[in-house]
Amino acid sequence: MGLAGRRGAAWRVVRTAGFGIGALVALAGAPIARADGDAEERLRKVEDHLEAVRDELASLKEQRHVDESKVADLEQQVSTFSSLLDRVRMGGYASMRYEDSNVANQKDTFTLRRMVLTTEAQIHPRITFYSELEFERFRELELERSAFPANGGLTIEQEIEGTNESEIALEQAWVQFQFHPMLNFRAGGVLVPIGRFNLHHDDDLWLLPRRTLVDRGVPVIPIPSAWDELGAGLNGNIPIGETNLGYQFYVVNGAAIEGELEEVAKSRQGRRAVLELEGVFTPQTGTFSNDIKDAKAVTGRVAWSPGPGHEIAASFYTGRYTPDYLQDESVTSLSVDGITGFYGLELEGEFVTTGWNDVEQVAASFARTALSSEINNSSAFDPTLEPEIAFKLNPIARRKTGYWIEARYPFWPEWLPRFGFDQPQIVPVARFEQVWFDHLLSGLTFRNGVVQGYTLDARQLNRATVGLAYRPMPSVALTLAWEYLYTGGGSLVGLTNYVPARANEGSATSLLTGITVGF
Repeated sequence: MGLAGRRGAAWRVVRTAGFGIGALVALAGAPIARADGDAEERLRKVEDHLEAVRDELASLKEQRHVDESKVADLEQQVSTFSSLLDRVRMGGYASMRYEDSNVANQKDTFTLRRMVLTTEAQIHPRITFYSELEFERFRELELERSAFPANGGLTIEQEIEGTNESEIALEQAWVQFQFHPMLNFRAGGVLVPIGRFNLHHDDDLWLLPRRTLVDRGVPVIPIPSAWDELGAGLNGNIPIGETNLGYQFYVVNGAAIEGELEEVAKSRQGRRAVLELEGVFTPQTGTFSNDIKDAKAVTGRVAWSPGPGHEIAASFYTGRYTPDYLQDESVTSLSVDGITGFYGLELEGEFVTTGWNDVEQVAASFARTALSSEINNSSAFDPTLEPEIAFKLNPIARRKTGYWIEARYPFWPEWLPRFGFDQPQIVPVARFEQVWFDHLLSGLTFRNGVVQGYTLDARQLNRATVGLAYRPMPSVALTLAWEYLYTGGGSLVGLTNYVPARANEGSATSLLTGITVGF
């Protein structure tokens, strides 16, 4: 009922009460000779009528209170929801590409590179929470498990279904306390501030449909980008006149050699079938649970910016990379990076060198712990099936050094329609990259805890990419690129983590198209 309706109802009640009081006065003035019974009856009716009027007035007051309470509740809900929208922001980015390569084992394919969902919550003007959840090459993951009695015993079944090379990863999850604009404390899963690409790895920020060799394809940094670690530290920005000095320093669990168990089933013509369990050991992001080494890593970056679009920075990472059951050795990375521009041309680049201490001694320690690189039985035990257990240390170099440099020139011809976009861009882009491997250890074999053999190589890898991008808006890009990957001599095998090269392939040419979108 509206306010006008409630006022009308109240007026009717008052008017009715007035009639009742008038009737009471009339009764009082009636001839005394009238029978007392009739007077009492009329008085009772008037009292009943007044009671009804009081009840109706109370009901109207209650209804008005309820209506006002509902309005207040709705206003409170709207205020709460508006506050939530102001404090919490959801976003992310997604990218896909099509690739055609001349590598024999590489099929032309569409690839969902990744979809990343971000959340930023301003819990308090001085407290911020941020997270990134990545779905890489992911479509589905399904697990079925059951246990039941059967055939006089117990049966347990497990079935896992999922898309190939899929990954779900928590890329960032941290909370930050601002003590001062120049001093913040951050704790949680933080990006390791080594180089500039790892800090600015979002696909919608870049114009080529593949990430750099230094940060992803080899990589030269200890762990492929996006590399995050669990830890805590300080960051901030210090104004210096018209310039700015930014810094980040963290103590983290740190990268470490960890094992993954791979299962392989093989059928072979004229030979026994093979059922293989292989433990593959490689440097990985530090655990978000119990650290497997009794040491922590330290990382930091200092960046000086003389103005928007210009920055030069130096960064480092150092810490133990071997678990407690292997010999204690450390890894150290140093990097210099920057971005600048002049006359519309944008230049961006990064240099990184990483040293893994005493990789030969680590290999020997691994052999002593794992005992034998391969264990199987003879055909005398089983003429049809060959069970095999293997331990493998992935190639690791005593030192890897590399750089990338990228040039971009955004423009838009005045004669070309904008198709409804405010500031579209066409961007020619070129990137050149080189990586050097010093004492690249591979092919480790061992028996009874003693190293039988391995190979140490000095190798070089180069990649040149040219492309053209169309940006209808800053967060969306359509890209086309041609890429040439080649060595300084020898095969591509074991030099990258994305090219399934054969031993006789020392180069690869690829045509790539892609789309990225930020939201």
